[in-house]
Amino acid sequence: RIRPSRARGLRTSTGCLTCRKRRVKCDEGKPRCVQCSKSDRDCRYAQPNDSDQVDRDVFEAAELREIAVREASCSGDSPSATQGTVDTENPQHSVEGGYADTLPVSLLNISPFEWYDLLAQDAISQIQRWNDTSNGEPRWNFDESTLSRRQSPAPISTDAGSHSHHRHNDILSTSLIDHGLAEKPWNTTESIELSPEDLGFFRYYTEIVGPILDLFDQGRHFTNMVPHLALRNSGLLKAILAVAAKHMSLGLKARQRQDDGRNSSENSSSSPPEATSSGRPQERDQSPAHMATQYYYETLQYLSQTLLYPSYAKSHEILATAIMISTYEMFDADGTSTSGNWERHLRGAFWIQRSQDNDGESIDGLRRAVWWAWLRQDIWAAFRAGRPTLTIWRPWKRLEDLDSDELATRMVYICAKCVEFAALDKTSPDQDIRQRIEHGNKLLQALEDWNRILPSSYRPVTSATGSQTKFQSIWFHPPNHAGAIQMYHFAKAVVLLNQPTTGGLNAYRQRQKCLNESLHMVCGIANACREGEPAMAFVNVQAIFAVGQCVQMPEKQAELLEILGRMLEISKFPASGLVEELKSVWKE
Repeated sequence: RIRPSRARGLRTSTGCLTCRKRRVKCDEGKPRCVQCSKSDRDCRYAQPNDSDQVDRDVFEAAELREIAVREASCSGDSPSATQGTVDTENPQHSVEGGYADTLPVSLLNISPFEWYDLLAQDAISQIQRWNDTSNGEPRWNFDESTLSRRQSPAPISTDAGSHSHHRHNDILSTSLIDHGLAEKPWNTTESIELSPEDLGFFRYYTEIVGPILDLFDQGRHFTNMVPHLALRNSGLLKAILAVAAKHMSLGLKARQRQDDGRNSSENSSSSPPEATSSGRPQERDQSPAHMATQYYYETLQYLSQTLLYPSYAKSHEILATAIMISTYEMFDADGTSTSGNWERHLRGAFWIQRSQDNDGESIDGLRRAVWWAWLRQDIWAAFRAGRPTLTIWRPWKRLEDLDSDELATRMVYICAKCVEFAALDKTSPDQDIRQRIEHGNKLLQALEDWNRILPSSYRPVTSATGSQTKFQSIWFHPPNHAGAIQMYHFAKAVVLLNQPTTGGLNAYRQRQKCLNESLHMVCGIANACREGEPAMAFVNVQAIFAVGQCVQMPEKQAELLEILGRMLEISKFPASGLVEELKSVWKE
């Protein structure tokens, strides 16, 4: 059976009905668009509907969470479906707000195919945007049809008696296979040989990008295990190379701005590939920005066919690839190519993990690592968008039962709940102020419970210093403990800055004292960060931005901006507008 492509109609989501039917680009001119005027056709538009984009991200995030909550409550076969608190012996310290279960939801049929179609839609839209800016010159030469699944046979149902499915004839053969004979037919039988260029990006990933993802994973799965999976899986390999090339391009772009003051958007991946004087894309453009885009589209081409294998949809490889794709979009957050793609792809990674029952306490180490890496990205995206985090999973282990590394990831979870609290103004605008105060107090108590139970490895290494800076260097070891302390203060600041108060002047002074203590700790830890520590610098940027919003003294503001600038340089963090936004907050 031939499955119709879900990507075939992706080019027709906007514009007048006539252009959508003809499958041509529409400028949406009214009362008559340019295309209809040129061809003397009747120009008609669809009637307005309820697809307004205002605050869509906020409510889509809430809906996804509630869908998963409803599914979990119906299944009843998972500890996380019934566990309602961070500490099972202290339900009064729950970090849940108690408001979510009252929201109406609709159950959606979500699968890896929907995730891929989301990726293909965004990729095709980006190609079209590049083409639209070509002004008649030869355009970006990439066949959009290769991203479509329309030539792919549908996978056979995987019921209890079924052990075979169709191969796509472009991959292996048209014959049926037995899963017992070929457990992973979508992998190569031998390690993939890398070209010198690919090897350069591959090593960059293992040395720079992998450690960023592995900050809270002492098993270093993204640095040590995922690259070896990629050497047998071309899709994951292309995704790794895309992420490495994208991050490398951020460093080159930053240096270029320093060298010649050129506009930061000139060489971003959101612009068409560099062209010759004739306007034609260079045939052998080897720049990291160009190669990142090429690798990314090759990843999507691989997915368009390999998702047909039911075993692939449940594999380590698809989990790792999903995180690589969302990381790629995170690194591309300054580019206009995203248009919310990172948000959408984070949701896609959420769906993939839900389909595999993946969470932060999965027995499998890589699955845990993927979940925590995804949650870290979702925390920042949700914080910047003012929406709740997507996760609905709740930890089963008690604080007292966690080892030092598990305590670090527990703080990531609590931080996600604090960011969710900050979004309550949008998700629950009618919530009683007393409920919000109580909810904030529960979160602050959860933070203090965590801080109180920390072992000695979470204490800073002390040293004498003669520095005259406002923020003395504070060094923690190991790095994941330092990162957890930064997220602790990030979360605390988020709650304090968003919790209403009726306590008067004394309560205000106490709150400012707490924020000032967090400010000095966050900036002190950041000051201890060195050039070769991009993983810590990533966390430092986020913590500095959150805590820095409460700074009032001009001297501290100036020093904080200097520290933030250095962290941005070390991490290559895609932070368009962060500095300007901080300055704007200080002026209010």
